[in-house]
Amino acid sequence: MDKIENKDVQAEYANEVSEYTINDNVIAKIAKKVLVKTDGVLELKKNVFSSIADNFTDGENTSGISIDVDDAKNAVVNTKIILEYGKKAQEVFASLDRNIKKEVYTLTGINVQAVKAEIVDVLTKEEFEEKNSKDKDKDEE
Repeated sequence: MDKIENKDVQAEYANEVSEYTINDNVIAKIAKKVLVKTDGVLELKKNVFSSIADNFTDGENTSGISIDVDDAKNAVVNTKIILEYGKKAQEVFASLDRNIKKEVYTLTGINVQAVKAEIVDVLTKEEFEEKNSKDKDKDEE
């Protein structure tokens, strides 16, 4: 490309602004990775459609998490979780809130304004493992 052509290309894109966007699913995946590593969270609560979707995904399903992003690129993370019996809900939530906000901002630059977690059940680890083994048995039938 000679100098004249290069100037034409530069002039053509002179008013363009470089940018990138981040899909809500990326934020959900980051949040899920934080959730599964959080002491006291046994599982994300999925709905019937999520269970069906599990069969068609790449293994990185984010069911149980929804993301709302406003025009100013501020996000709200909504999730439903199963709390481990014996863990203090306020401490588990404080850890979730802090770590999701930190991780999403660090990796994407997107500010998470709020994390909203609905605790939908409380189980011991033993009850949870027993329930999962029963669910797996049903799936195999």
